[in-house]
Order: sequence, then structure tokens, then C-alpha cells
Amino acid sequence: MKLAIVTTTLSRAGGGVSEAVRLQALSIAGSAEVTVTVKALHSPHDAADLQSWGALDVRLHRRLPFGRYALSLDLLRSLMRSGADIVHIHGLWQFPCLAVLIWSKLTRKPYVVTPHGMLEPWIMSRSSPLKKLVSWLYQNRFLKSAGAFQILTEKERSDIAPYRTDQVVAEIPNYVPPFVRAEEKPAWWRQSFDGRNVYLFFGRIHEKKGCLELADAWADLCRKNSAFKDRSALVFCGWNDGLEGFETRIGELETEFGNALFAGPQYGEDKRRSLSSATFFVLPSKSEGLPMAILEAWSAGLPSIMTPECNLPIGFGSGAAIRTGRTADEIGESLLAADRLDAADRAEMGERAVAVVAREYSREKVAQSLLGLYADCLRRGATSNE
Repeated sequence: MKLAIVTTTLSRAGGGVSEAVRLQALSIAGSAEVTVTVKALHSPHDAADLQSWGALDVRLHRRLPFGRYALSLDLLRSLMRSGADIVHIHGLWQFPCLAVLIWSKLTRKPYVVTPHGMLEPWIMSRSSPLKKLVSWLYQNRFLKSAGAFQILTEKERSDIAPYRTDQVVAEIPNYVPPFVRAEEKPAWWRQSFDGRNVYLFFGRIHEKKGCLELADAWADLCRKNSAFKDRSALVFCGWNDGLEGFETRIGELETEFGNALFAGPQYGEDKRRSLSSATFFVLPSKSEGLPMAILEAWSAGLPSIMTPECNLPIGFGSGAAIRTGRTADEIGESLLAADRLDAADRAEMGERAVAVVAREYSREKVAQSLLGLYADCLRRGATSNE
């Protein structure tokens, strides 16, 4: 089987999607059943980030200067010359979807779509007129013509329902590698953090992630509870994706309480040190597909504080996570609940988190499921649905 994996970017600009694609590609690349080529568009961060893709056959393509739409005739030509038996495309709303649709119609070969939560109602409500135009022009046809869907969570089944015809649908989560703890502290560590509970947000700084609501909850809690203020620290690691006022707000928290900072993006060893030094992982998100950040935190043995919108109910059911809401008041209550846990309680939650990842998100399980999905899709062939 000759497989082409397609996504918009392989670099840090793609956030959790890029990491999910990388790990899925690595999980199946060693199989004798498949030859894997990964196709994406050039990004300013490629030189640094592509080192983590190892020996995978990665092809990068020129994009034309049309903003964030990712128009690339080079990608379309590459697909047509690829000789691929099947394409697996990750993500929606950009030109690579149209390129894959054209490839499929011309070659009569099937493709698999992984939406990565991009059909979730909160996402659909953003830039609604533009999304409606893209849907009308080709994306509805692209989705309905898919040979199969890979959904990351059961909740995503309802998101793809309007586009279901007779496609194969498989719930296959992201693979998460085992975590190796770092003994060294991250560069952002302060001596004043020694002995404190460190609440870590790690990921894209964006409106949908609940960053400002978390900051408001922190301010309210520190003002009302001096003991919490003195034994806690809040650290944001990530890049600011257009969230206005965020850095100013974190600076205000630091000035008033002396226990908050924005550390900026963390990659590679810096990321490993950050996860190793935290006490809790916090993601009060308003919308997610399957957040890689939480799975990585669980692999590191970190209890999490997260919303149901993170689509990981297994965390609540297994005792690896504390449920929070999306408002500052709800987040504050969850921070207090975490603060009441003693070291033994935290350790037990961390052990449960590691066990969940080992059981549900292993490399072998994901690879076998993906290969089975491709085989099913090939047996059925390219759909003729419009």
C-alpha cells in the first residue's frame, strides 16, 4: 500500500495537529504493509521542526501568497505524480482539501479525512461567512466524497453526521509516546517556585483555550485566599496566536501577586523540562478535537484540570482529571479543588493518567487501527458520492 499523508504544515504553526500527524506517521512507517510519504506546505519554522520527523519521507511544497488559505499548485502537482493508492488528509478549511478532492476525482482513488475537531460548533461559528463560502464551493463535496473518516473522539461522530453517506468511520485517537522525566528545571523556573504547586498551561495562546478566563480566576482566587497565593504558581507556555491583552494581563498578575509568568514557546528538551516541573496541567478550553497537550501531560504523570469540551471523558472516569467549566468562577473552584489534594492524592491521579495513556493511546494500538482503516477504505474504493 502506498500512502500519502497530507496536511497544511508540519511545523509548530500547526500546533497539536502537526504533532498528531507526526506521531501517527511514525507509528505506521515501520510496517511492511505500507510505504508512507508526508506532504505539506513550507513554513518559516521548518528547519528547526522537521528534525523531529526522523527518517520519514517528507515533501514540502511552495505556497502562493494568499494569506492563510494555503494555496499550492505545487502540492496538487505532487499528489498527481505521487502514485499513491490512498491519501490521508488531516485538517479542513484550506486548499489541501481541494487538492485531495481533485486528485481523487481524477485518479478514482480514495482518501481518509481526519477533521481534528474543525467541524465542532464553536469552530464553525468563527469566520462563519467565509466557512459557508468554502463549504459551498467544495468542502461539503470533499467531505461527502471521502472514503472514510478517522474521528478522534466519540463526540466528533455528531460533527461529521451531516456529511455521512456510506463512508467507513473509525474512532482512532492520537498516539502518545512514553514520557521520560527531566531532572533539570526549565529555563523559566524561579527560585521562588521551589515547593509551590505549579499550574501549567501549555499550548497555543488563543481565545478558545480559556487563557483570559484562567487569568481572571487566578486573580480572584489569589485576592481572596492568601494561602493559595503563597503556595501556588501559574505558568503559561506557548505562543500567542492573536489573543489581545494576554501578555499585559499576565504581567499584571505577576506585579500584583508575584506568582505568574508567560514563558513563551517551549519545544524539545524545554518542553520536557516544563512538563516534568509542573504539578497540575490546566486547559479550560471552549473547543477541542482531541488535545495532544493533555495526553502528553498524562503521559508525564500530570493530573489535569480540564473542561468537558476537551473531549476526554476518560480522564474524569479514571480519576486522572478534575472537571472545570469555562467561566472564571468555575475555573477558580476547580483550582481550589486541586489545591486541597495532598501529595498522595496527586501521585495517585498521576499514576492513573499514565495508565490511561498506556492502555488507550499506545503506538501499537493506533498503528493497527489506522492500517485496518486504510485496508477497509481501499476495499471499497473511491466513492462516487457528490
